Amino acid sequence: MSAPRKPGSSDGRSGGTNHGDAETEAKPLRQNLVVRIAFLLSLALLPIGLVAMGQTWRALHITNDNLEASIHARTSALVEPERRALFTKIGTARTLADTLGATEFSTEECMAIMKRVLETSPRLAYAGLMERGSVSRCNSVGRTLQFPTDPRAAALFTNPEPYISYNPNGSAIELPVIIVAYPTYADGGGLKGFVTISFQAQPLVQSDSGLGQSGDFALVTFNKFGEMLTSFAPQGSIDDYLPDGMALDGFVDQEDTFFLATTLTGEKRLISVVPILPGEVYALGSWGRSALQGTASPWFAVSTLLFPFLMWLVGIAVAVTSLNRLVLRHIRDLGRRMRGFATRRAVEVAGRIDDAPNEIQTINATFEAMADQLLRDEADLENAVYEREVLLKEVHHRVKNNLQLISSIVNMQVRQVSSPEAVTALRQFQDRVTSLASVHRALYQEPSLTKIRFDVLLGDLVAKVNAASAPAGAQPVQIDLDLDPVTLLPDQSGPLAMMTAEALSNAFKYGGPGRDGVFRLRVHLKKLGDCDATRMRLTIENSVDPTVQAQVGTGLGKRLMLAFASQLSGDLQHVDEDDRHRMVLTFDYKPFSPD
Repeated sequence: MSAPRKPGSSDGRSGGTNHGDAETEAKPLRQNLVVRIAFLLSLALLPIGLVAMGQTWRALHITNDNLEASIHARTSALVEPERRALFTKIGTARTLADTLGATEFSTEECMAIMKRVLETSPRLAYAGLMERGSVSRCNSVGRTLQFPTDPRAAALFTNPEPYISYNPNGSAIELPVIIVAYPTYADGGGLKGFVTISFQAQPLVQSDSGLGQSGDFALVTFNKFGEMLTSFAPQGSIDDYLPDGMALDGFVDQEDTFFLATTLTGEKRLISVVPILPGEVYALGSWGRSALQGTASPWFAVSTLLFPFLMWLVGIAVAVTSLNRLVLRHIRDLGRRMRGFATRRAVEVAGRIDDAPNEIQTINATFEAMADQLLRDEADLENAVYEREVLLKEVHHRVKNNLQLISSIVNMQVRQVSSPEAVTALRQFQDRVTSLASVHRALYQEPSLTKIRFDVLLGDLVAKVNAASAPAGAQPVQIDLDLDPVTLLPDQSGPLAMMTAEALSNAFKYGGPGRDGVFRLRVHLKKLGDCDATRMRLTIENSVDPTVQAQVGTGLGKRLMLAFASQLSGDLQHVDEDDRHRMVLTFDYKPFSPD
């Protein structure tokens, strides 16, 4: 018997032969894939490796270092007047604090000191001693002042430390002032209060500054709490020049800081943060691109950044183009033809394969030869498998027919025998033959021929034995089937089916209604453990009439069941409990494997 050959097998065979001949032809070295790719990649990457990796990176690092140093220097120069003013005012506040702490002065004497300090320092707007409760009895104004309650000022009395802040509307002079507060202590160490001096805030960038007012930069000073003291912006609000999403107190206790940030307006600006008084006051400069023209040559920066990028881009373009033309398009075509062969078993003739590298042509010729050989082998294998299946089905069918013939002969003999004992023995023999015939019927009906769904076969056996054993007019047996799906090999299916049939026959023969008056039969087939279990348990339990004395049989059934259990290498147990008899078989489960 032969199976038809797959469509396209003859084309694939002839194509494989032609390309096999073409494979032996000598190909020029210039078509070698390794030579082409090595030459093109070397040509593209050599300038990047030699020039860009050396000079470009070093030049960029030097430029960035110079740029950062220049920005810090210019920011420090802009806030130098503010630095000097703050140093002077802090020195004045410290001196007043030491003077008031060393000597006890009356209120009039204290006021006189504050007025004298104000007269000798023209920029000072106010000097005084603030006590707890935000009250000042000693000040340059000459009267007791009650300042608005300030939670931060109140907290300073708990943890005294110098403090610098900004007030847009000074309580004493009602002008924008910078406030410097310094703690003063009595001889006993107790805090007397804070010497507070304020001076009118001046513009950060003077009109006669060397940088001028037209530069694209903004400047702001702030204290350790992130509160803005003074600011300068070329136009608009100072907030438009500050980094978006970053609080000023985040720069406290840091050294010089330099980074690129985005402002509220979406503009990219260079940010420089330098300390004026470390730990107390800091300055933040926001610099635009136009203010940096003197720090580095734009052409140098553009050339150093653009040249490596262009070289890399050219190298990638050359590599991708060459890979696509020399390799990828042929690989894609070969992959498409392989998928077509896998799904349709059709070998297409390759197009434009002559200009492919030698390696690709060799792979293509190998694929076509392999595909042709696979088509031949599959056709031969299908023929062999088909013939084997037909023969096996025929064998199982004939065995089943012969067993049914034996069962029919036994049935004819039963009709001619008058002895009840002989009839019972022949019927038992007939049941055993019928069980074996059921196994062979299941084998030739299964498409696989090498495995049997034993749970299905077991259900059929229970139904047949029940139909054959139930007397006419008797109460029907209540059957409880709980069967896991189990696939067994024929070597296990035969002995297990014979033993099951024997156990079912004994159950119907010796069983009866239990104490509740109902004849019950329970058949369970379970896998032990998880889904990968290697053991099975078959349980057949029937009710018995406790009022009837148990019948004593010949023992042949139990000997047969022991023999079948031995063939399965299983453990067979019989348990009698009141009105129940239970047979339990545990055996190793040998699942079907294609090997």
